[in-house]
Amino acid sequence: MGNEKPGVNSTQSTIKQTNESSSTGKSRRDFLANTLMGTGLVVSHLFAGGLGLRYLYPAKKDRRQRLFVGLKSEIPLGTAQPFKTPQGTTVNVVHSTNGFIALSDVCPHLGCRVHWESQTNEFICPCHNGHFDASGAPTAGPPAEMGVGLSKYKVVVDSDVVFIEMRVTT
Repeated sequence: MGNEKPGVNSTQSTIKQTNESSSTGKSRRDFLANTLMGTGLVVSHLFAGGLGLRYLYPAKKDRRQRLFVGLKSEIPLGTAQPFKTPQGTTVNVVHSTNGFIALSDVCPHLGCRVHWESQTNEFICPCHNGHFDASGAPTAGPPAEMGVGLSKYKVVVDSDVVFIEMRVTT
């Protein structure tokens, strides 16, 4: 106690030093608040930057691929030739008086497989007796009541060769 100045209490000097250090420095609460605000700011800027990049570099267009079905002479008029795609789905390629059309073999009602009836020139779903004409439009049964036909694929005829165009999955 020999180093103390006369008339100054040691407790008062300790309180004074503590008050001075807290007024010039940052408290834990301020540090935590600033850290959370800074983190929120960085995250929001990264999110906005990601949206901006998607705008500048949009998704690539669908790539389509031609798949060889067969020669025109191999698909007689009034018949449907089933074609198995690389994805495993079956597509019926129909040769009618209007040309070629490619239709899915899945009934839109419950997903049953339709089959071609050459005597009546129509597709029939055996599950609930759904009927579709050669263009895939529903003519009878639950699909006609729903108004939903068979899915269509684009057909390309180049010289004597028949192709269907399908989206490439990557």
